Amino acid sequence: MTGITLQNISKRFKTETAVDDVSLAIQDGEFVVILGASGSGKSTILRIIAGLEVQTSGHVYIGDMLVDDYEPRDRNLAMVFQSYALYPHLSAYENIAFGLRVRRVPREDDPERLRRFSRDEIDTKVRSAGQMLGIGGMLEKRPAELSGGQRQRVALARAIVRDPEAFLLDEPLSNLDAKIRSNARIELKRLHARLRQTFVFVTHDQTEAMTLGDRLAILNHGRLLQCDSPDRVLSHPANQYVASFVGSPEMVFLEGNVEPAGTGYTFVKEPVRIPVRGVPRMGPVTVGVRPWDVRVERSSSPSAVPARVTGVERLGSSDQLFLELGAPSSPTVAPTLPPLPVRAVVRSYDFNVGDGVFVSFDADRALFFDAEGARLDSMSVATRLL
Repeated sequence: MTGITLQNISKRFKTETAVDDVSLAIQDGEFVVILGASGSGKSTILRIIAGLEVQTSGHVYIGDMLVDDYEPRDRNLAMVFQSYALYPHLSAYENIAFGLRVRRVPREDDPERLRRFSRDEIDTKVRSAGQMLGIGGMLEKRPAELSGGQRQRVALARAIVRDPEAFLLDEPLSNLDAKIRSNARIELKRLHARLRQTFVFVTHDQTEAMTLGDRLAILNHGRLLQCDSPDRVLSHPANQYVASFVGSPEMVFLEGNVEPAGTGYTFVKEPVRIPVRGVPRMGPVTVGVRPWDVRVERSSSPSAVPARVTGVERLGSSDQLFLELGAPSSPTVAPTLPPLPVRAVVRSYDFNVGDGVFVSFDADRALFFDAEGARLDSMSVATRLL
């Protein structure tokens, strides 16, 4: 096993900066997911690690070895591409074996001299990897005869037989349909647990990231915003962008002001009022609440706001409600304030479009952000955070 360290990596293409001063330490045997939207620089970072791109500045270490001047073939990293990159005229067996046939390794009796793998060694490695990934009976088939999930496993097997220092995976599941992708995530996690090698996985899909990663490295416009465990990213987002990007459905944001209220302070965005549990910051702030921390009831309570259901999305295990806060319970009554749109996730399954309801927010699970989008730690409740 080998860790990977990026030290102040930047990559510029003429006038555009694709990666901007990224430093990241990936530990031995860790599964790190690089997560970001299209154009965030995540695939460029993976290509720099592999040696397929040369960074403009900064350094790449594999283990303790500086590899800036190493060719891709000399880094001993296995890369799995989004398109799988299988040879269509070769069988699955030959696709997996191809890299082994051209590779040379040191001889046991004389490490200074190189040798090729024998036919028996190749056969043992290919069939072992095929058995591990459940494609042992499909090795004679060509890629066109395999499903997307099976082709993905062939690409993984081709990487495994190389016995690399680390695996680099560039959105390898994005071409699969939803059901196969879910199964592939489970298989990939099991594979990592079995191999106990370093995995670096690039994706724009936060479900993949939350499911697979020991840590998530979140990028935006080439900058690394946060690298932490999935739970910590969800509960301790570094800023408003991370809070909005991670978590499904997306966090609800309200822009308002913190004002004195009796002996304490309250966030106010009419008609919403949320008590501030931590140390207040007066003036304009943005509050963020996860949709599953928005409570929707049929009856009123002291902190509840009247609202109307404007849309319902059936998710199976729950419903996502689209709501207009401040809307009167009857559509024939004119609102006193412009309706405030929010979303909530509920499990009661008995709400329908047009229903009048009452909405309240879990103050202990609210996050606060300043005008620049940075999270205000002082206004968070310590016991709320993981």
